[in-house]
Amino acid sequence: MRQGLPLRLATAIIGMTVGFIGAGLGTARAQSGLPCDAFVKNQDGSWQAIRNVAIPGPGRVFNVIQGAVFKPGGSFMGLELAADLERECPAAVEQAAAVATQVELPKYAAPNGNIDTDKLTCGQFADLPPDDADFLGTWTVGWQNGTTKNRAINVARVRETIRSVAVYCKSNKDMRFVQAVDTIMKAKR
Repeated sequence: MRQGLPLRLATAIIGMTVGFIGAGLGTARAQSGLPCDAFVKNQDGSWQAIRNVAIPGPGRVFNVIQGAVFKPGGSFMGLELAADLERECPAAVEQAAAVATQVELPKYAAPNGNIDTDKLTCGQFADLPPDDADFLGTWTVGWQNGTTKNRAINVARVRETIRSVAVYCKSNKDMRFVQAVDTIMKAKR
């Protein structure tokens, strides 16, 4: 029985070595083997798993379930996961900072609930979350097409116009949003 112990120990060491080497092969893993694409950073500084994921730890792998939240200063199975993610996943940190500066479209509404799109600036458009920017862009392009009695829609062209307006607005933040849409639409005709 004692002779089997070295064999099991050798097998465990080889398995751990292969596991640690393999952990660095994925493109979405940080240097420590953390799968950065499996987490998002919340506005409160915590990190949340967006899917079930295996996390390499000292001598073993820990399974984290989707929805698990890790707060700064907290410990998970002896790991300071929030601090490790903060250090190893700079793209996620950068994305969280960008999201924190976004302003949702309804916040630009008057007390009656209406948004005067003629008063919105390109800077305000650039600060919208992607879904709100797509919604506003689609509505505005449709409205402008309606004024010319154009009742057809070319989905690919509308999407390309909205992307072009977004790029244009990043360089012209003081311009009125509807002027930017008009400029881009005229250039595409």
